[in-house]
Amino acid sequence: MAGVIETRRLRITPVAVEDLDVIAGLLHAPEVRRFLCGDTCVTREAVAGWIADSLAPSSGVRYWRIATLDDAPVGLIGLRPPSTATLALRAIGWRSLELVIALAPGHWARGLATEAVDAIVAEGLSDGVTFAILGAVDAPNERAHRLMARCGFGELGRVDGPAHPLVVYERAL
Repeated sequence: MAGVIETRRLRITPVAVEDLDVIAGLLHAPEVRRFLCGDTCVTREAVAGWIADSLAPSSGVRYWRIATLDDAPVGLIGLRPPSTATLALRAIGWRSLELVIALAPGHWARGLATEAVDAIVAEGLSDGVTFAILGAVDAPNERAHRLMARCGFGELGRVDGPAHPLVVYERAL
């Protein structure tokens, strides 16, 4: 996977240990954790573990910090092996990755999530192995459903989720 990815308005950088406070703070925001974290506060230790997984060369997990070009933090985006929910609908899980994105609420409705997702999906599908990028969205999360549509994802199906039914999306080669 690539190092730093720059788009028209964003710098998407692999996470580093120094990003722990920013990422933990983002995931503690009630608007963010409502759907992404099942409305629970993810511990700093868990976030540190995610960062460590992303930094491990043999890991299939990659997270990037999303920032503006002047390096102001905006959010987090990642690709990881498919979850149980997405594997229920995509039998070739070993050739797919699952998208995760969290954007700070103050940056919503500006097209930044679309810009970041498009860049990371292109990165994920460029490895010569990955067939599809999947996304699991809580049924009541209308904002995320619109994001999936804007980014060219199609609905793959629906499965039960921990808090709400999940709509699973796919963008394939």
